[in-house]
Amino acid sequence: MALKFLFIIQILILVVPCICNSFVKIMKQPINNVIFPKLLNSTSEIGSKSTSSSSGVIYRITTIEELEAFNKNNLSGKFAVVLQADLVNKKNLRELEASNKVEGVIVIYDDNQGSIPYSPDKQCPNCEFGMYSEGERANYKWNPYGDGLLFEYFDIPIFGLSVNKSSEKAGIAAIINADNFNKERKYKNYPLYSIKFESFMYASKDSETCLSRGYCDPIGGNSVWSSYSKTIDPNDGKKIIIVSSQIDGNSLFHDNTIGSNSQIGGMVANLAIADALSKSEISPDQFQNHIVFTFFSGEAYGYGGSQRFVHDISNYECKNNKKDDDLICSGYAACQEPCMYVDDFKNITLDNIKGIIELNQLTCSGCNDINNPTYFMHVDDETDTETLKITNLISKVYTNTYGNNMLISNNNNKKRQSNYYNIKPAWEGINNLGLPPASAQSFLKKKKIPAVVISDFQTEFTNKHYHSGFDIDSNTTVYNNTICKTADIIAKSIWLYAKNKEMDDIISIPPSVNVDCQYVNDLMYCLTHNINCPLVKSLLNSTTNNNLSKISHYSGVFNIYSLNGAINTNYNYDTWVANFAMIVSTGKNSTTPCNDTHECVELEYPDFANLDKEKQQEIKKIPFSLRKYQCISGYCIEGKSYAHPAYGTGLTYNAKDGLYSVNDKNLPTWTESRWDENTLTIYFTTSKTFQYIELFVGVIIVGLTIFGYYFIKKYTIKNIKTS
Repeated sequence: MALKFLFIIQILILVVPCICNSFVKIMKQPINNVIFPKLLNSTSEIGSKSTSSSSGVIYRITTIEELEAFNKNNLSGKFAVVLQADLVNKKNLRELEASNKVEGVIVIYDDNQGSIPYSPDKQCPNCEFGMYSEGERANYKWNPYGDGLLFEYFDIPIFGLSVNKSSEKAGIAAIINADNFNKERKYKNYPLYSIKFESFMYASKDSETCLSRGYCDPIGGNSVWSSYSKTIDPNDGKKIIIVSSQIDGNSLFHDNTIGSNSQIGGMVANLAIADALSKSEISPDQFQNHIVFTFFSGEAYGYGGSQRFVHDISNYECKNNKKDDDLICSGYAACQEPCMYVDDFKNITLDNIKGIIELNQLTCSGCNDINNPTYFMHVDDETDTETLKITNLISKVYTNTYGNNMLISNNNNKKRQSNYYNIKPAWEGINNLGLPPASAQSFLKKKKIPAVVISDFQTEFTNKHYHSGFDIDSNTTVYNNTICKTADIIAKSIWLYAKNKEMDDIISIPPSVNVDCQYVNDLMYCLTHNINCPLVKSLLNSTTNNNLSKISHYSGVFNIYSLNGAINTNYNYDTWVANFAMIVSTGKNSTTPCNDTHECVELEYPDFANLDKEKQQEIKKIPFSLRKYQCISGYCIEGKSYAHPAYGTGLTYNAKDGLYSVNDKNLPTWTESRWDENTLTIYFTTSKTFQYIELFVGVIIVGLTIFGYYFIKKYTIKNIKTS
């Protein structure tokens, strides 16, 4: 009898869980994804909820009508809402959160969507950190389609998937199939497919708290600056012309940050101008003024790069430049305290800046008539004589280059240009609105300097997807050459401006100073569609891993590699591209072929082969960013480009303990939480009622097992002799 009872218990133990599990987990599939991460500043958090384990029934919504129906229906339980990306905005997410039916949201992106004008940034981006503190300019709505979603916190996890990424396509297909199954069962007749959310983010409260606990990192990376001048001396009698652009963008999911129209056009124009001026018969380092090209990172979060640069050229003082084992700073650093890898920037002073020209949003993809684009010159003070010298010079160059009556040569036949193009003062016919959101504000906030910001908009962004995952054009290889035309006008203007030429000297601009439109279009394609393109690979292949995998123009986080100025160890490709492209434009090519920068070492150290092995190894340890020669596009090039820290000026670094801390809560203090790997898992689940039954049966089985064990043990001891 005891054996029969034991046999029945064993059958229950084996069979019942198997039956239950056949309903609960027929399928379990992890999915590649990205997440709306938790970010912090001096007062609060933004992003989405951190969760170690939560789940909901898959419910897909593709139209606004379906979204309204979901919010109104009386379905019970918790749901994992799968949302089409063009339905994502602050209002819709807040309504889903308030329904108390949503356990998490999965956003599916498709580049073919995005027809609805929308920006998740603020209507006046970065204005709280800009130069205008009051009046109309302080909160002017440059970005009218913005709702500030990027700076909100949601008490639900929010994940993202893109149909344009091969690694995520299988997961999207599985989700859609699961939703079709659930829809047939009206999302209430179990069993149903569910999704489990897992993404634990460590940081909480604010930047000061998480930095002290070591749970977050400053948002930022490296800005890049370069010049044709081998040396810049504040006392050499030359002024400095700053040619500026931004290299980082933003979006809800950082891995989807492209920014074709937000910042990439300006970055590409800046690189093209440097390339054009390098062709001048008179070398730019012989001009009457220095030309300094800047590419600022961390700009999307409080002008991290430009404000840090302005702060350092204004207040820099090295307290200790000797290697100190007590300080966590590279032995190659120019200054140990504060820890600064290179300090050549100290020769750039605000007093020596002659003027600033910034390339802002330039693709004109949102212009009403792309065949007849008008570009605009924005200034802070339209009455300032020095500022007007720049705008008048640009206008004159434009008139003589792309004016309506300009004849161009084509196959030895002259014809009028097929497309109209114009560039004019932004304040023409309206009250001057001042500078739009731009890095130049960081300079003017500190000191009044002649500055002109070039853009494709006058009173509001033509880019209707500013800092959105949809800020990527379907045809980024042409843009009707509007970026090229704008860069060409500015390159010629800078040639005159840097040589102290007057407007009447336009005829003296050499034909060689001409922007290469193919170079522009190749860069646009590479930086928005294919980071593995031949141009980028030729720039980076000697210094970085050839397996360039993704395009993302989010600045990332500032870390010890960024601190050391070792651009080649930072994953952000924008910094790499700007750095090496500028070395090509401002440097001097050699005939020495190479596959690696180490192969150029004998050009810098002619007696390298005769040195002992210890000395050779010591030289090879010098970071590439400090080498005199770089291996780029297969040849050794003599040139320099400089990395500069880019993170909020409200943060400071302590070289003794290696920690960052908040030093001014009124300045940018943005940080990003550290987190465990985030995962989404699809699985088959039963209803709560069935799960309670399963739990009840499990408890009964455990009870019977315990009872059976003691019953059999007692029976055995009583009836069987044991020693």
